[in-house]
Amino acid sequence: MPPTESVISPVTIDNLTTPEAVQAVIDNPDPVIRNLQITQSYHELNLAVDRHLADANVSWCAFATWASKQAGQFIRNEEVPPKLRRFLQLDTSDSQPWYAGLTLYRLLRSKPVLRYLSCTVEDIGFHLGEGNHLVYTKLAPLFARFLVLIRDQQEPHPAPFDAFLATIERDPTAGAELQQAFTHLYAALFDTDARRKAERIFMSNILIGLHEQTRLQEAIESAVTAPITRKLDALEQRWWLPGIGLLKRIFASAIRDFEDDWQRLVTELLLSLALPNMHLDLSEDLPPLPNGDLYPPDLQAIVQPEANALIAELDYTPHTTRGSGARDWTRLSDRMNYVVDFFRSRQQEITLRDDPFTPEQVQLIRAGRLPDGPL
Repeated sequence: MPPTESVISPVTIDNLTTPEAVQAVIDNPDPVIRNLQITQSYHELNLAVDRHLADANVSWCAFATWASKQAGQFIRNEEVPPKLRRFLQLDTSDSQPWYAGLTLYRLLRSKPVLRYLSCTVEDIGFHLGEGNHLVYTKLAPLFARFLVLIRDQQEPHPAPFDAFLATIERDPTAGAELQQAFTHLYAALFDTDARRKAERIFMSNILIGLHEQTRLQEAIESAVTAPITRKLDALEQRWWLPGIGLLKRIFASAIRDFEDDWQRLVTELLLSLALPNMHLDLSEDLPPLPNGDLYPPDLQAIVQPEANALIAELDYTPHTTRGSGARDWTRLSDRMNYVVDFFRSRQQEITLRDDPFTPEQVQLIRAGRLPDGPL
């Protein structure tokens, strides 16, 4: 069972958008509570940025809110594929195979082996939790400092903003895309042309999304990779259980089939995203908006050359959602192909501003406690 209390601090965090609060979330060693606080923090950061933008567009933080909420299901071990449940004897409702009575099969289902294999469930949550933490550690402090920078600005102030960009430039892990992203976002704050403003926010979101997905690459690959053979090998070397080597040879085909099932099922789960008003299968082409349009009016025809260049670089099928479905989620290019259309299509989706948790849950999350009920 995950811990119900975080050791982050006994003091409730009232505002998850300040640099101090963001750092406190980063320092939280409890992955379950930390993910809930990350999700709520992204939501609050988005609302704060939206208040400054004062228009219909949402920032990258809105998309991050729901991606983080989805990741939380894995981090809390709420997502267990049925075939994995059966393999780990978590679900005994199905009939057993004909070879269930054989000695070698019973060895495979022995407690030491099953205990070792059960780590495969935890592996997904661990890797996605690490990715969730990694991205937040890099991006949330930037948004928090950006909000401090623009707090009282009614017009552009180049010198303080240049100093902000310099802090990004000095970070070797930040990448030029983050400097460009916040440059576009800063310009959007003071742009009075609705179409140009929407395009600037779109470019900011895409560039931050590119940085996010690049940093998530290792975590996604680690979560999807089938670990069964590796764990059996480690088990044999560590405990030298008699018969494991013979069992691996006899059941080599069954193990390969299971690993194929594992990779397919995990990929299916990773390719699922629940939004406030719909559920997306990221392996399928992005559905149109409720009115039938592919993109909101301000983003239907992209005017700025820099925005068009980004689309041409990252979108397999520019200016249409046809072909947006991800074929292989472990490939960065496939993910970005989907992300470009997803961000462009839903950038003015008002429900992305919805609260990810109930007020009662938020109160407990701020206090570093695990709420009851569905999360």
